[in-house]
Amino acid sequence: MRRRIVLVVPSDAPSDRLDHYIGTHASDMSRTRAKDIISSGLVTLNGETVKPSVTVVPGDRIEVDVPELEHLSAAPEDIPLDICYEDEHLLVVNKCAGMVVHPAPGSYSGTLVNALVGRGCELSALGGSLRPGIVHRLDRDTSGLIVVAKTDEAHRRLSAMFEAREVRKTYLALVWGVFDETAGTIEAPIGRRRSDRKRMGVVPDGRTATTGWRVREQFPYSTFMEIDLKTGRTHQIRVHMSHIHRPIIGDADYGRIRPSFGDVPPHYRRQAERLNGRATHQALFARHLAFIHPMTEVPIELATPMPDDFASLLALLRHPEGETGRVIGIDPGEARIGVALSDEGRYLASSLETLEGLGDSAAAIRISEIASERGVDTIVVGYPIHMDGTIGHRAMRSRELAVRLEDTSRCRVVLHDERLSSAEAERVMKEKGERKRGKKGRVDQIAASIILQGYLDAQAIQR
Repeated sequence: MRRRIVLVVPSDAPSDRLDHYIGTHASDMSRTRAKDIISSGLVTLNGETVKPSVTVVPGDRIEVDVPELEHLSAAPEDIPLDICYEDEHLLVVNKCAGMVVHPAPGSYSGTLVNALVGRGCELSALGGSLRPGIVHRLDRDTSGLIVVAKTDEAHRRLSAMFEAREVRKTYLALVWGVFDETAGTIEAPIGRRRSDRKRMGVVPDGRTATTGWRVREQFPYSTFMEIDLKTGRTHQIRVHMSHIHRPIIGDADYGRIRPSFGDVPPHYRRQAERLNGRATHQALFARHLAFIHPMTEVPIELATPMPDDFASLLALLRHPEGETGRVIGIDPGEARIGVALSDEGRYLASSLETLEGLGDSAAAIRISEIASERGVDTIVVGYPIHMDGTIGHRAMRSRELAVRLEDTSRCRVVLHDERLSSAEAERVMKEKGERKRGKKGRVDQIAASIILQGYLDAQAIQR
């Protein structure tokens, strides 16, 4: 079977090659495929078959008979996923950098969809066999939160919410350059570049695009930013930041090559070169996602801590000579939070104190105060995932506390697996002859020191 596409070149359109015009304006069509179809005689320009290189002008009528592609479906693959939320209607995944969202030419395996199918997850069929459940996307090298629909009805409603801009998406980014203002809005239309169809750019006839931004922390030659997407155009943040000459660090497509770092103050150029060398992909991740559940109408608000690669770049900006401060370990509990502290050499952990009766906001502020008082640059948060690798209420609380700590301190925050820390703490107390009765706070402190020691030992092995 074939489907027919009819395009009429508008009166204000500039002249263009036929294959490029079709590839730009026909849905789900690349320039390469358009060229193949034209060469097969399946395209007419004003009723005549022509070559791919022919020029189209305003008023031309283009008719395309698109042959059906060979049917493909995503193969199941056993790929671990970081699931932040899941119910019978949808799930939210914390996608890692380097993972493509759905199969496409050149990437038919190792995608998020392959992983979802591999875990036996029921997914909406509206996206087709290669994009089941996919409501929106993140670039391959952008990490962070992405929502996936399990049912067709949830998919339809979520799509409508994204279209109506009722889903709030907030990103964190590291960019080259500094700002005179602390916040602002970028409004510039985005479309495909005529010189390179695979790249987007700010173009006069592009679609409306609005990006809000706020400075979180400024360095001599770069800025740590929070970015709020008002619209959802392809590569929007990367294009807009490049447009205002503040490109994302590590962005190979829109970040500009910086061989000399001539616009960096001379005594910071070596630091900038190190930072650039550490950035293996764009320093951008989708940290926060908020929307009304499409079926239950309950507000859903999720945030995830910085991934290690992003946190490492930020740590390098904060500590150009390396992280040499102490490390705090915490064991989050329902009623208490155990706190432990490392020695100056970052080799040994010891119990410090127990925080009681504090909500997450107050606890984050107190832990940040301790970090400032004790010369701490890293906070390790116990992450109590289930033995099968899934997360529950306690693990979700650890994630939320980690996010709050990132917001209230200038420390790197690390989630560390603590599946057996409480049991180990009780064993330690028993060996020391300490009674557990009436000493729950002591258990939390020891558990925090076990979590911290596990992290310190792992770091020592890496060193």
